[in-house]
Amino acid sequence: MAALGLAGMLVLAGCSGGVSDQDGNDGGVPANPHGITAENPSGSAMPTAGEDGQSGEGAEDGAGAGGGSPASGTSSAEPAETEAADARADQAAVGAAAERAASFGFTNQVSATDTEIAATREDARLRQTNSSGTSVEPASCKSPLTAVDWSPILMPGADASRLDFGSETFAGTGTVEVASLEDAGVVEDHLANVERLVADCPELTMTVTDSNLQQSTFDFTARTSAAKGDGVDSGLVWTRTPAGGGAETTAHVLIGQTAEHVVMVSFIGDSEVAGEEFTAIAEQILAAAEGAL
Repeated sequence: MAALGLAGMLVLAGCSGGVSDQDGNDGGVPANPHGITAENPSGSAMPTAGEDGQSGEGAEDGAGAGGGSPASGTSSAEPAETEAADARADQAAVGAAAERAASFGFTNQVSATDTEIAATREDARLRQTNSSGTSVEPASCKSPLTAVDWSPILMPGADASRLDFGSETFAGTGTVEVASLEDAGVVEDHLANVERLVADCPELTMTVTDSNLQQSTFDFTARTSAAKGDGVDSGLVWTRTPAGGGAETTAHVLIGQTAEHVVMVSFIGDSEVAGEEFTAIAEQILAAAEGAL
């Protein structure tokens, strides 16, 4: 599972483990899928929908028809289930989202542990306090890029759950996060930051310097998702491409909220994740989570 690191690079850093990207580099699944992190400039890849992904008829025709599977936390070849009768609301919502994801063929599922979530929060805090390893052109875009380094599980003190999902034949990963809404202002700020990034910095270049002083440069684009579901409060599509050419990585992130919780569903992989099929799948998984709250 991964934390979104916008502190300077376009990549998702994981709580533990992750799937491999299209370049064969190890990358995390985004805990914050807008993900950009200096520590992992190679990025990550996420799942792609199958030919009949919107029907939800199962793995053979569903979105899980091609790709890598998550590796972290508690994994299962079967849909993740919230078995405890006294499960928290966030856990029950993630369980409902897991079942919906499985109906599209995403039956490889990994739940984040409390320890992983705590580590992700600390990683995000450190990224926010030290972004010197990343430079952005135009320079005015560094602030909005850094500002979107957020996802529901990063809310301090919130009850939070996260699940990453994929399939054996899909080169990518999907993620769902649900957290109690401890501070509605934090979510409002994030939605505003996403709009600001899309409006002011739809194209930028970032250069990330890692701990070994190795530099990686990426071209980055951001746009609004085409998602129109009733439960969608924000939708972002970003694309990262190594400068000078190379494998492109695309992320599609939807966020919705109820009176007491915030939900995020994301996919990261190739350009398919921004298409109509994946948009519909993400909307349905988001609706499943919100419907359980």
